[in-house]
Amino acid sequence: MPLYVYEAVDQTGRKVKESSSHNDETSLKAFLKDKGLMPLSIKLTEARSGAFLERVTTKDLLTFTQELGNLLDAGLPIDRALYVLSEHAEKELLRSIVSEISADIQKGSTLSFALSKHKIFPRVYINMIKAGESGGVLETVIKRLVVFLETSVAFREEIVSALIYPILLTSVGGIAIAVLMLFVIPNFAKIFTDMGQALPLSTMILIKASNAFSAYWWLFLGGITLAVFLVRGYLKTAEGRSYIDSAKLKIPGIRTLSMKLIIARFSRTFGTLLQSGVPIIEAIRISRDVIDNDPVSKQLALLEEGVSKGKGLALPLRESGIFPGIVGQMVTVGEEAGRLEETFMLIADRFEAETKSLVKRFISLFEPALILILGLVVGFIVIAMLVGIFSINEIPI
Repeated sequence: MPLYVYEAVDQTGRKVKESSSHNDETSLKAFLKDKGLMPLSIKLTEARSGAFLERVTTKDLLTFTQELGNLLDAGLPIDRALYVLSEHAEKELLRSIVSEISADIQKGSTLSFALSKHKIFPRVYINMIKAGESGGVLETVIKRLVVFLETSVAFREEIVSALIYPILLTSVGGIAIAVLMLFVIPNFAKIFTDMGQALPLSTMILIKASNAFSAYWWLFLGGITLAVFLVRGYLKTAEGRSYIDSAKLKIPGIRTLSMKLIIARFSRTFGTLLQSGVPIIEAIRISRDVIDNDPVSKQLALLEEGVSKGKGLALPLRESGIFPGIVGQMVTVGEEAGRLEETFMLIADRFEAETKSLVKRFISLFEPALILILGLVVGFIVIAMLVGIFSINEIPI
């Protein structure tokens, strides 16, 4: 449905500027007439092609939520706050989405229903907004959403920051080796050929490898690209996701890291949902979706079943076998004290800290190993070339 931006005056002469979605300009004019407004100008908004290339990230969602909370705190009604955001959002795609949400609100939709039409808003976000609307505490829930998103963004950025150096090291090392194989070694190979002298085995192996790489680099690159494409396509299937999820739980080291991350994410989401007034069964169901691991999600179905049968949460949680004993004990105490929400936020804090520590430990071991491998490869290339040069000049080594 097209989105129109219009300027109009009401019966008191006050000018208003709003946006609204309608089938055509005629239906918009009828809508304005029913509201007692006289249109001054009507413009159809057109999304530029750049908007299709944009992607709304979690950080963009955080900024939107922060600004929405600030506007509501300042006393603006929800429809007016959304209109302001639709005019000033940084990304065109986000401006377009917020404009549609604003138009739906003006037609009488709830905020949660308007948000649910757009994929950029996750289920946890929509359900927290719905709970806030039901309890009349929307502003409070939006503040909790801001804290939830801030924690998620900070956690992700810290993990990514820890991975930047190994990725950069691998990229630079790979480019250096490729330059040697494509440009440096072939020039030396010509010199060795012109000399017509027998070369040591290591130098011959290096020259053969360089010739193969120079002649078929496009095949290597195409093979890697095709492999990445096929793997990504397979991972998008249900079978592929299930296979990778199961593999993560079988590989030593990766299993420990995956489980800590799963527990942290589940606990953070579940605790935030409970704080916002979402019913416990619905909170478990949403939190299971957030962890993004099918085998673990299926095991956590025991939580829903146990709570629905009146077993409480601590006993089904221990029976699921997902959480370590210390978590079961903390949940038991939190359940008895009526502080379940705070307990799960504490669990999330603990396991997020353990995940960060484990990632740093892995990287501290991976970096020297990577440097050693790159050093061995480059060292072999240099030594093989030197051996060849010395053999030609009959210099003893």
